[in-house]
Parts: sequence; C-alpha cells; structure tokens
Amino acid sequence: MEQQTDTKQQVTKKFIIGMVLMVSSLVIGKLVIIPLIMLPGSNGLKMSMLIIYITSWIMMLMGIGLAGWEGYRLVTHKYREYKQKTIHQVKHHSKRAAETAVMHTRNAANLTKDVAQKTRQATQKGVDTFKK
Repeated sequence: MEQQTDTKQQVTKKFIIGMVLMVSSLVIGKLVIIPLIMLPGSNGLKMSMLIIYITSWIMMLMGIGLAGWEGYRLVTHKYREYKQKTIHQVKHHSKRAAETAVMHTRNAANLTKDVAQKTRQATQKGVDTFKK
C-alpha cells in the first residue's frame, strides 16, 4: 500500500513540474516575440531571442513528456481562456476610455461655444457703447 502512495506522489510531482514547464514555455515564447518585433535591426539580439524561443519549445516538449497530453490540454485551455479574458477586458476598457474622451470633447466644445458667445456679447456691447 505504501508503494502506491509514493507512486501517486511522484506522478503528481511530475505532473506539476510538467505544467510549470509548459506555462513557462508559453510565457517565454510570447515575451521573446516582443523584442523581435520592436528591435528589428540588432542581429545579435535577434539570434539570442531565437535561441530562447527554441529553448521554450524544448521546455514545452519536456512539460508534455512529464504531464502528458491531458496536462497539455489543461494548460492550453487555461491559457486560451486567460487570453480571451484579457482581450475582452482591453476592448471593454478601450471602449470606456473612448466614450469618456468623447464626453470630455463634447464638454470642451460646449464650454468653448459658451465662452465664444459671451465674448461676442461683450464685444457687441463695447461696439455699441463706442458708437454712441
């Protein structure tokens, strides 16, 4: 009986290590793309980022080997879920920011219109006073 408990703990440890490797691989893979796009001129940086990107794939394969395909499916499902949630939040907050900007622009336009009207009235009073 004690052997089954030990085996279960080893499988759990392997599963967790595999999951950590896969999540790390996904995160590193995404982070490496940013310098490749943002700094296209540096060849040394490109090569180092490419090596890190390849290493992230090796980490992914090791993680799949330790956690199995079920672990891979779980990690990719959670990753996609997180990505969709993040995209939704960005869209929502961008929409709110745009609506707020439109509201402030309308308020500024109305304020400017009011000031212009008051200025015209004051100018007209001054002209009328000067004509008399």
